[in-house]
Amino acid sequence: MPHPRSGPGGRDTESRPPEDRTGPGSGPGGGSSRPGLRLKAEKNRRAKAARWDATAALSIYAFLIMLMPATETVANLGALGSPATMYSVLALLWFLAGRMTGHLRLDPASGSVRKAMCVLMAVIAISYVGVSGRVASGAEIQAADRALIIALVWCGLVAVASGGITERSRLDVLLRRLVLFGTVVAAMGVVEFFTGFRLTEHIVLPGLQTNIMPGAGARGGHLRAQGTTTQPLEFGAVIAVHLPFALQQAGDPARRAPGWRNTVRRQGPVWIMIVSLPMTVSRTAIIGLVVTMAMLLPSWPKERRRPAYVMALLGAAGIRVLVPGLMGTILVLFSSASGNNDNSTQARTKDYAGVAPYIKERPWFGRGPATFIPALYRYTDNYYLLALVEIGVAGVAAVLIIYLTGIRAGRLGRRLSVDPAQRDLGQCFAAAFAVMLVISATFDTLSFPMLSGLFFLLLGCSGAYLGIARTEAAERSGGGS
Repeated sequence: MPHPRSGPGGRDTESRPPEDRTGPGSGPGGGSSRPGLRLKAEKNRRAKAARWDATAALSIYAFLIMLMPATETVANLGALGSPATMYSVLALLWFLAGRMTGHLRLDPASGSVRKAMCVLMAVIAISYVGVSGRVASGAEIQAADRALIIALVWCGLVAVASGGITERSRLDVLLRRLVLFGTVVAAMGVVEFFTGFRLTEHIVLPGLQTNIMPGAGARGGHLRAQGTTTQPLEFGAVIAVHLPFALQQAGDPARRAPGWRNTVRRQGPVWIMIVSLPMTVSRTAIIGLVVTMAMLLPSWPKERRRPAYVMALLGAAGIRVLVPGLMGTILVLFSSASGNNDNSTQARTKDYAGVAPYIKERPWFGRGPATFIPALYRYTDNYYLLALVEIGVAGVAAVLIIYLTGIRAGRLGRRLSVDPAQRDLGQCFAAAFAVMLVISATFDTLSFPMLSGLFFLLLGCSGAYLGIARTEAAERSGGGS
């Protein structure tokens, strides 16, 4: 595998390109140094060096996982047949080839997320082996096989992102692209909510078929936004995880410039995402928004917090005017949850008693990854409960380690950084993983393809962020001694 900063075939693109070679008559005393040509050659050299690296590879994955309909897969491959999953397998092979040939050397400074991922992978593998120790149906065995492969894909995402992104500029490029893709998904949800037109239902891609039917519907008389996700709950979670990074990029001083176009470019993604969240008509999306702001607002200076409060009030008033009844429907969802007249809450309460016998059978490593199939058993609507059944107490602990490792990477990287924008970025990573930590108690988060792929991609990015922050801190310390 070529090094992340190498060109096709592993050639070192850091060497001087032909355009930069000086010949007779060039340079000092030659009569025509042509600084413009040398500057152009330097730009070409940098463009070639960045043509294919971890950021480029992961950008393609992000495009496929975010903008391709999550329900479309290659025929007969099921969940493994999505374009994003198949591409991520190639990315994993690319990473392994680089490791075996020595072209890719992992920085120990970014290793915490990889270690946490190894813990989760070990638990999943042990649980997978345990499936053979009980009487399992063919559907359960196939589901466990798929889950093991998908877990390997998750490992590849974390490894490529944390080990392959070694420059802050390249990490920023990937995060900007993620925000762009998230904005497109959010905009699709807004259009769906107001028009009832679902673009994904009219997209026909050669060789692909619908693997699962979308789960969108109406609630309180409102069509729920879904975008390219499998259902509104996943849509709300995906947007809530994107929102911290959209806010960070909107407030980055380096991106500010005069003119309304620049303002729209920076602030537009934030407004589109925030507006789209209530349009899922779900508690999960609102909880994600609240957790995001609870994590970010205390870290902002006063001059940034005050406009945020005003915009929040204006946004709530605007939604109330534009969509009469929506805010009331959402408030009813929360008020009914505290009582005994909410079907969703009652179903979740019954789940606890319904899965207890399965937990008692295999408490430590569970029944096997992805084997608690709703068609055979029941829905759980709580990822911690589902993980307890499928991968046991050890699995729940491993999932919590993953979430807390991401939060720690963001917080520690923030403390090591000196640039205000980069400190904000660290808090954004912490906020995104805090959202996942909380909403995993409201639905089966990592069972959904887009949300799980995005989560592990961001986990790898948080490792890269921490590794870069540690390297820069060491350089500052060494330079000052």
